[in-house]
Amino acid sequence: MNYQAIRAAVENPLLTAFNSLVPPVPVYFDNITAAPPNATTEFVRVNVTFGLTNEPTLTSSVDNARGAIVIGIFTEKGRGPARNQTLLTTAVNVLETLNNTAKTAAGVYFRVGEINGPTFSSTEDSPLFMGRIDTSYVATVLS
Repeated sequence: MNYQAIRAAVENPLLTAFNSLVPPVPVYFDNITAAPPNATTEFVRVNVTFGLTNEPTLTSSVDNARGAIVIGIFTEKGRGPARNQTLLTTAVNVLETLNNTAKTAAGVYFRVGEINGPTFSSTEDSPLFMGRIDTSYVATVLS
């Protein structure tokens, strides 16, 4: 099972999409860096979790994994939800693009389930407004 390849299949497209925005939006992944503890500017937080792995398959060269992806979008509070919704749309577009990628002979074949959300929240203490989406995924590592 190549967990790094599965993570890269979803993390790389998200990082590319948010870095190509003007201005670029910092993306923090659960396995690399922690989001700034007292952030006051916008950022994206991506969590990729693994659930069921190594299902029985017909051949020994295929590994399967299931799990969940949670994407939190943090934008400045008090300016309305438009920017947050724009960034959420970017994340949804990336996830939908993963479902349109053709299956190859090698690499990671990645599919997401229904996207839940967005849900929005804010606290009195935090200067940031949060939008959140989540989805399940199934990934097959082909070798």
